[in-house]
Amino acid sequence: MTVSRTVRAAAIIGIVCATAVLSAHTKLVNSEPKAGAALTTAPKQVELWFNEKIDPAVSKIELTSAVGKVALGPVHAVDDKSLMAPITGKVDAGTYSITWQTAGDDGHVVKGEVAFSVKSASTR
Repeated sequence: MTVSRTVRAAAIIGIVCATAVLSAHTKLVNSEPKAGAALTTAPKQVELWFNEKIDPAVSKIELTSAVGKVALGPVHAVDDKSLMAPITGKVDAGTYSITWQTAGDDGHVVKGEVAFSVKSASTR
């Protein structure tokens, strides 16, 4: 094998390994409310499911609307791959965004967002 083929092979192996490492981060696999949902009534809680075990110590959930943050109860792990927070504030009709943060076994913090809408206000 020539030097240029060896360098090329090493570069390809490096790219494959880097791709495997980058794709190993924690990913959101499901949410309630679901992304893009148009709910007829306000949800009572936010729940997020991930593809791997998460670190509750660095996990956060926030719920916001066009007028600001909506109060949530304490965020807690339901099991080793999911988080839940009860909605304690008023949820009016409108568009909402769930922003989240967590980390998996690799320790890398990942963040994301899920948008949904509500057609009818809560009665809280």
